[in-house]
Amino acid sequence: MRLSRQSRTIRRATIVALLLASPVRTSLAQSTWDRYKPGMLAAVTSDANSMIRGALIDKSPSQHFMGDQRATLAKVIYKGDSRPIDPIRHRLIAEWGMSHMRDSSIAADFHREYLFQEGEKLLWLPVQDTVATFFPKELRRGQPVSLYVMLIGGYYADGVITWAFIVNEFKGEPVAGSS
Repeated sequence: MRLSRQSRTIRRATIVALLLASPVRTSLAQSTWDRYKPGMLAAVTSDANSMIRGALIDKSPSQHFMGDQRATLAKVIYKGDSRPIDPIRHRLIAEWGMSHMRDSSIAADFHREYLFQEGEKLLWLPVQDTVATFFPKELRRGQPVSLYVMLIGGYYADGVITWAFIVNEFKGEPVAGSS
């Protein structure tokens, strides 16, 4: 009888330890919203641009991942357009997932990118599928929106960097004239 209780106690302790040690399938981006600092995506890419270009050994095509992902709370304008995600961005998301989380399946959460405007600049940004399902219900073309966005990296080729941001959440701003 005593051995049986010990076995059950050990078994329970092992299960609890495994549960506590196993990674929970939540995005790193969603672990804490307070790490997203107000800022402009143009400033984020400007800083990353100089880092990438400074690190180039030669001018051959190369991908670069950001160590801190530059979690930014950006105020932009929702333009209302979407398209299938750019293959380069999709590959960067998958490879970022593999290098940072040892799991490329995060790319399966991104199928479309949406058009936003920051100042005069138009930006196509990949948005998590579950987040994008709320766009038609909560956003209107031309509406200001706060995006919780991360810069995960960029792909350098022929002097141009294709940036890979990911949008993890949003908050629509009130539209003038609405209640």
